[in-house]
Amino acid sequence: ETPYEDVRDRIDPSVDERLWLAVRENLDRAADAAAWAGVVYGEIEPAIEEPDFCAKAAGLVPDEPLGAESWSAFTAAVKEATGAKGKALFMPLRKALTGRERGPDMAALFPLIGAEKARKRLKGEAA
Repeated sequence: ETPYEDVRDRIDPSVDERLWLAVRENLDRAADAAAWAGVVYGEIEPAIEEPDFCAKAAGLVPDEPLGAESWSAFTAAVKEATGAKGKALFMPLRKALTGRERGPDMAALFPLIGAEKARKRLKGEAA
């Protein structure tokens, strides 16, 4: 729960305050935040295990600007369109968007990833 001002000089410059606030509760060390900067701001190879589900989800990503409520609105739309719920809803989205099975709250990461990058990743494109 360390404030950004207290770690800013000890972490990678790619980690801005918004990212720090989104990931800090999921870190073992402050330096680990740089890996999440790569996931959010860099290019990853998305982990797509359900291509049809993810392609449908890509078409439901809301337009910018994404904010605090965007993730819940997005997942509600995907749930309605696909009938998926629980782990069957959230895990494919997390893996496509971050390339990982675990991590910080997606409601905080989704706006940082952004709509365009989210759509590309859900389509299986490196972004």
